[in-house]
Amino acid sequence: MLSELIIASTLVINGFAVLNFKLQKAPQGFNAFAEGEGENQSAGSSPTEMTATFDISGITSSLSETVNYLTNADNILKKSLRPIPAGRKRASARVLPKKDEKNEDDEFNIDFSSELKELRSELDMRRREEDRLQKEIAEILAETTIDGGEQSRSFGLAVSRLNNSMLMVENDSKQLAASLKTISTLADTISGRVSALDVAKTRVVECLQLASDMRDLGVCSEGIDDAIRNEDFETAAQHIHRFLTLDKAVFQYREAGERNPDATNSIRHSYDVLTSATSRLKKILESRLDEAVQRQDVPNLQRFVKLFPMLNEADNGIKRFSVYLNQKIDKLGEDHVKIMQAGGTDDKRIAGILEANQPIIENSYGADKLLDFISILQINIDGVVGKVLEAFEKSRGVNSRVRKVQRLLRDKNATAERIDPLELDVLLSEICLMNTHAEMYWRFIRRRVGAAPGSVAKEKDEYVVVGDDDYEDLDEEQIKRLEEEKVRRKADRERKLDQLLNRSLVGTKMQELLGDYILLEQYYMEETVVKAIDMDQKDESSGLLSSVVDDVLFIVRKCVRRAASSGSVDCVCATLNNGVTLLETTYFAHLQKDINAGYPSVGFAAEAFQTAQTAYNVIQHGKTVTEAGPDAQRETFLTALNNAKGTAMMLRDLRRSLHSEWTAKSQRPKVDTDKLEHAAAQLEDVARKMDSLSNRGVDKMLEKNARFIFSVVDAYRELPHELTMEDLAEFEAADPFIEAFASMLDKLIATHEPILHAENFQSLLLALCSEVTRQLERVIFKCQFNRYGGLQLDREFRHISAYLSTVAGWTARERCSRLSQIVALLNVETVEEAVDLWNHTLTSASPLSRALSSSEAKKVLRLRIDLPSTLVNNMDL
Repeated sequence: MLSELIIASTLVINGFAVLNFKLQKAPQGFNAFAEGEGENQSAGSSPTEMTATFDISGITSSLSETVNYLTNADNILKKSLRPIPAGRKRASARVLPKKDEKNEDDEFNIDFSSELKELRSELDMRRREEDRLQKEIAEILAETTIDGGEQSRSFGLAVSRLNNSMLMVENDSKQLAASLKTISTLADTISGRVSALDVAKTRVVECLQLASDMRDLGVCSEGIDDAIRNEDFETAAQHIHRFLTLDKAVFQYREAGERNPDATNSIRHSYDVLTSATSRLKKILESRLDEAVQRQDVPNLQRFVKLFPMLNEADNGIKRFSVYLNQKIDKLGEDHVKIMQAGGTDDKRIAGILEANQPIIENSYGADKLLDFISILQINIDGVVGKVLEAFEKSRGVNSRVRKVQRLLRDKNATAERIDPLELDVLLSEICLMNTHAEMYWRFIRRRVGAAPGSVAKEKDEYVVVGDDDYEDLDEEQIKRLEEEKVRRKADRERKLDQLLNRSLVGTKMQELLGDYILLEQYYMEETVVKAIDMDQKDESSGLLSSVVDDVLFIVRKCVRRAASSGSVDCVCATLNNGVTLLETTYFAHLQKDINAGYPSVGFAAEAFQTAQTAYNVIQHGKTVTEAGPDAQRETFLTALNNAKGTAMMLRDLRRSLHSEWTAKSQRPKVDTDKLEHAAAQLEDVARKMDSLSNRGVDKMLEKNARFIFSVVDAYRELPHELTMEDLAEFEAADPFIEAFASMLDKLIATHEPILHAENFQSLLLALCSEVTRQLERVIFKCQFNRYGGLQLDREFRHISAYLSTVAGWTARERCSRLSQIVALLNVETVEEAVDLWNHTLTSASPLSRALSSSEAKKVLRLRIDLPSTLVNNMDL
């Protein structure tokens, strides 16, 4: 074991020796390299420099290997010298003693055979490594020695300069640390002195404030009795207010020690005098205010009310002042009831009483107390308004009418006597007027007391309202407390305001009355709309529309605007919903019934069928022949068709007018504006439904005329389409088909133009264009053409396309796009030209460039008898 330890130690020593030898020999090569570097900068790199560079790299790698060599030796030592903790017995590595044998010498029987074997092998490996490193070091030193010793000297100088620079940096760092330590000490000293000055300043200010308060206490106690005797209650109240707002530290001197008995007795005397004067002045003000209320002495009443807040008796003053105002409100309510029972009106308002007395409370008591004051008065106001509403409901019979309307709306076939809508017209207007005044009152309250105070500050343990500028003298903790108090006050204020506006008797009673109004308004709308439908008649002076359109839209507009005059957004939305429902059900069914009856056909067969239908209607419904004839049915159909389109346009106008009226009132909240916009959007839905109904009627008209167009277009098949040059010239002089066809269309269009609404007539023209092109396409696919026949077809298509564009506008060209491609394909000279034409339409930017499919294009080309069918069938489209 000891031999192995000696070997390991020898390895460590040899490693250090080798490292020392390298460090001593290496500088010679480095010095030579350093001296040669300056001389060869311009001449380029020499072989000596390259050798020196290589030698230095080799030395660096050798040093790394030497360090690894020492590390391995250290690991061998660690393996060999494994410490054994004190007090622990040595255990054998290979042989374990039996459990029944207990020999004290067994702890020294340790087998190191395996460890020794490992160490020998490791030692052999390190010896070989040592020999290799020594050979490499010798070779490197030999090579560097050949180049000279100048590099070693240069390297040594560079290392010396670096060492000197590091020493200077170290000295500067020590000086900087010493300076920073001195500055820190001075800063701590200055900070302590500033803190002491702040404490001293605070104490001086407190002492000055205390001295000022003590002086004010003496002044107040000296002048309070004279002011009360002279009935100068304003001055006395100011003395009491100053006494109540003094710092509590002043009164602690009443129980002060024995150092200054004179000062203590003076403070105690002043405190007693002012305390007694406070109670005496309070009783005097209460008695004087009660006397002013009884005598209705307004100047003295206002004088004494302003003094209560200075005595910290704000609630007491508001309570006594509210007695006077409640008396005025009761009298005003009784007068209103008498005037209403007599059938008259009065312009006096409760809000006028509040507005006249608001400055007194707001200036003397503050905004918070103003809200409390109105809350006290609101109890009496609720009683007065409740009496007015009860008298109104009794005199107008509101409850009985509401019950009857509920029964009639629930059972449409009820036999009970129906209420005349005209009787409800005045009642509905009165309810809206009452709610308007209630909304004005609530807006007045919100405007007067709705704004919360700006902020709060603590002064003498009492929170008072202050501005934001007063925050400058407060620390962060005080500002945080003030902000929390501000939030608490605002939440409490909003809660009181919500309770005042929404939970008072006036608010709940008006909500109930508005519910009755919506029910009565719904009945009024339904009855008047049904009556307008029953009284519908066509007046030639009114144009193409009948009277029902103006009557129904006037009723809906009137009801919506009357609801808007109530000032309640929910009431307007409910009325709009009822009006939209009525338009979509009763009114729409009336128009739909007439349109679904159909447009009577023309011609002998159609007249015969219509005569049979007329006879059936006479038998079933008892109508006369004149009433149920085809002319009457045609007139009814056209009127309903025009009414549907006219209603759609008027509904859009109504929505725009309502939107302009509502947006003019910019003070309305966004939530209410969104409600109104959503309710008014239903008018657009009804308008689209009316447009759909009118389009359906136009389609029915086109169905009746499509048979006539079919018969006229079908005559095109009888004409020759395999023409010669002479035939083409002859057809150019006198066309056998297209001029007569255009004349027929012109007569058909001229017949419908004066009897249709402008929008319906335009829809009919576009539908007619589509039908004409469809019928022409049908006939073309039943004919055969040559090159001249295609030219004649192109001439005819251009004529009919120009005519349709003239009567129906440029939109008609879109309806002719498919027919245009058919004619173009029939006018090609070769199949290759047809392919080019097809590819051109494929790359065209127009969305209607490809109206035909490839199979349809080949089908069109097969109509040309002069084009090879084989090439047409093999076209790559």
